[in-house]
Amino acid sequence: MGIHFSQLRSPQVAEAAERGAVPVLPVGQTEQHGPHLPIITDALVAQRVCEEAVRRLDGRPPAHVLDTVCYGYSQKAVQQWPGTFVVPQCTVIEMVTSLVVSLIDMGFRKVAVVSTHGNHLAAMRAAAREVADRRGVGPGMFFPYATLSDLLKEKAKAEPGGSCHAGELETSLMLHLAPELVDMSAATADDRITALCPYGKEAFVSTWTRQKSKSGVYGDPTVASAEFGKELFEMMVDETAGFIRYYHELKQP
Repeated sequence: MGIHFSQLRSPQVAEAAERGAVPVLPVGQTEQHGPHLPIITDALVAQRVCEEAVRRLDGRPPAHVLDTVCYGYSQKAVQQWPGTFVVPQCTVIEMVTSLVVSLIDMGFRKVAVVSTHGNHLAAMRAAAREVADRRGVGPGMFFPYATLSDLLKEKAKAEPGGSCHAGELETSLMLHLAPELVDMSAATADDRITALCPYGKEAFVSTWTRQKSKSGVYGDPTVASAEFGKELFEMMVDETAGFIRYYHELKQP
């Protein structure tokens, strides 16, 4: 039985549910990523991280990757540059909720949702709570970028504020995953974030309202490298696989 959920036949779906497999739903976005990265960046990273994480699980626990949710919410400011699709947050919440509820109704008791788009953090948590209210099952929600802070502090070449949107982090990942889609000749360091928030990750003021971007980038992609992208990707995959394993072992009431 392969790792891709959509390639299973209906009896195989029933069998996967019966043996306690975990469907893994990648959630990305299609939006502008400056002049040097493709608009599919978020969705491509989500898909590749989930696929490799499921392969590394090697059936322990059994897991299958669903097709990526490629369209979602981005702030209006991002629409200044062509390539950004905007789905209202309430629709994103309902879409993810409905997809997870559908899986639960097929017989799955654990569903993992992996998001690689920052604007979806609150929406994914809201969807998880909505699913729990409707079906009494708590889906696992994971944001693999949150696991990279120590590695970025240790090895990033950009100054602080260099990896928010289409900066060193995402550019390095794309140089590793799909270098043919990256145009480094168009990358500039003009939009490194300078309006940093000093109050930690639990405080939030939207970057797009704190500092204007010239190019649609927040960060410094000029120092990105495929080698660093590979290291970042490997950590994201390992942490995602670890989360799925942890979540699978959790006992639910």
